[in-house]
Amino acid sequence: MPGKTLYCLGEAWLELNSTAPLAAAKTFSPRMGGSAASLALAYAAQGGRTSLLTQLGEDAFGHRITDALSTAGVDISRVCFTSRAPTPLLFDGGGEQLGCRTRSSELLYAPEQLGADWAADAEMLAFSSACLVDSPCRFTHLSALDTAHASGVPVCFVPALRPTLWPSEKTLRDTVLQFLPFADLLVLTEDEMELLLDTRAYQVGLFFLLRGHVQLVLLQTAEGVHAFTRTAHAFWPGLSAPPEELAARLLFRLDAQDTS
Repeated sequence: MPGKTLYCLGEAWLELNSTAPLAAAKTFSPRMGGSAASLALAYAAQGGRTSLLTQLGEDAFGHRITDALSTAGVDISRVCFTSRAPTPLLFDGGGEQLGCRTRSSELLYAPEQLGADWAADAEMLAFSSACLVDSPCRFTHLSALDTAHASGVPVCFVPALRPTLWPSEKTLRDTVLQFLPFADLLVLTEDEMELLLDTRAYQVGLFFLLRGHVQLVLLQTAEGVHAFTRTAHAFWPGLSAPPEELAARLLFRLDAQDTS
């Protein structure tokens, strides 16, 4: 029987990092970025079966990203390419970020390119917030969520908020809050909860987070990671990892339990 697949929908881009502020930076170190790609890589690194759902530019950077993903064990058979827009770039230096993605390949990823047949072997659908900006890709996310719910595929939302990619923090907050209830599982940080809900008190935040489809919330704080359901609470002191890696660990563990 074929194994189930974690489908990661969203962004893959090339990050160019510098230790100096962007205005003074002279050299950059490239690496693959984007929460969807990062989650797929982290899941594949544990031996999980995962596939990336995105669109890249028909350019050197796009093929560089897919080559690296494929080498790391991520299925790239559903990645689309376009010559209408370039692969997105994100510059990072001195704590400042500059995204070159006003019109980039992943934002033009349309619902008809995704289709619905991916759900046939899906273990779960995971997505972040970066492609929820006003674009065709936002509608692709809505279509994917409809397919997931109709097919009984659980949904994981790892917001991974990057305010610099949005017109305003209000637009980011309003959009993400609209998408939160569509997920079965949320993975976010204390800082992200504060940006979204204007509170760092999880007793207050959970009132808003555990609604709609949401069954489980993983909240990363300075002290460790909290896991909340509507009736239970667990805490792992000292546990710290990027949200994508944290989500990958949890999803892989859940998948292993389901198949054991």
